[in-house]
Amino acid sequence: MGDLLEDPITGQLMSQADRHRMLVEGAVTAEEAGFWSASLGEHHFCDYVVSAPPVVLAAIAERTTKIRLGTAVALGANNDPIRLAEDYATLDVLSGGRVELVVGRGNLYEHTYDAFGQDPGLSRPMYEERVGLLVDALRNEQLDWSGEFRSPFHNYTTQPRPVQDPLPIWVGGGSSIESAEYAAKMALPLMLPGVFGPPKIFLPLVERYREAWEEHGHPSQDCLVGTIAHTFMAASSQEAFRVSGPRFKVYMEWVRDLLRLSTPALGDLIRETDLKQMTERGPTVCGSREEVLDKMSMYRETLGLDVYLLMCDLGGMPASELTETLFAFGSEILPEFAQ
Repeated sequence: MGDLLEDPITGQLMSQADRHRMLVEGAVTAEEAGFWSASLGEHHFCDYVVSAPPVVLAAIAERTTKIRLGTAVALGANNDPIRLAEDYATLDVLSGGRVELVVGRGNLYEHTYDAFGQDPGLSRPMYEERVGLLVDALRNEQLDWSGEFRSPFHNYTTQPRPVQDPLPIWVGGGSSIESAEYAAKMALPLMLPGVFGPPKIFLPLVERYREAWEEHGHPSQDCLVGTIAHTFMAASSQEAFRVSGPRFKVYMEWVRDLLRLSTPALGDLIRETDLKQMTERGPTVCGSREEVLDKMSMYRETLGLDVYLLMCDLGGMPASELTETLFAFGSEILPEFAQ
């Protein structure tokens, strides 16, 4: 996600340039370690410093050959969908067809809507309309479109055209049944915000998504579910908590404070910032290799996951430790999930 925070263990605060470079180098390492994808979040006007994912992903594309280039998430309601279509189609062309686009509503951070001159109360209809236009623009030429939140787009074709047909677009959402039903209606895969709760709380939403998918008559093989989870591993659970605990606490306290400033109604969304407590409750994965494997397997079995995005480079983690972590996951965890 690109948070830029002081490391509570070393007291170091890297520069914005170093943080961006760390993400690029991390993706290169991830490919070497055997990961399937590298994904970046999009934020604005805060200490999540990645505001232009397609630019950073293009830098990654030039250093890699196989790894998928993802968003987790791109902001579907705030951005102009035609501009998104052009940016990510360009990335798809440059990367040889490796883009995996996850598009979210961004409704947790109302300050973004304010800064862009948008009404957060209209986030859902804006999101649904704009994602629909994004899908159409990437899949159709000579598009003739009109809607409520953007000027008409009459008989134009966005350029370049993506290499992938279709370019994969996921709905990033899990706060409401409406998100699942929208994803099913649009025949788009669903990416859940697993950092906010244990798998069981998303089960009714996933079940409804699959039911709605069948109701719309879409091909069953295209019905995909993924999640994002904070995931930490070390030689022992004690070492994992020792190293990751302070950084997790700093990060979660910072996110809590940011939410309180940005969206006061969600000020109590994050009540627990202790890594052990969050691991026991379910949304966070932390421990030894065996403990991490067990919990990741439980996630997959509970929700029928097709994709699991792990988030571990938070709270000021230095680049050298990220490299070690990615190679450890690559050698000890990924082979267990290889297909």
